[in-house]
Amino acid sequence: MSKKKPATVRHLKRYGGCRLYDLETRTYRGADDLRRLVLAGVRISVREVGNGQDVTDEVTPQELH
Repeated sequence: MSKKKPATVRHLKRYGGCRLYDLETRTYRGADDLRRLVLAGVRISVREVGNGQDVTDEVTPQELH
């Protein structure tokens, strides 16, 4: 019986339209950071701070979908 490690999901909050805050590392992230995480196999979840709306597709580079 093989145990697969569950896919890691990195939760981020979006502030002010473009500022992304990484809850795990407690740092702000940019587009290059998101690209590196996605290419490393990390799943990304981005929520708008004001209303909790999922905006992951808006902030993830299109070529990485």
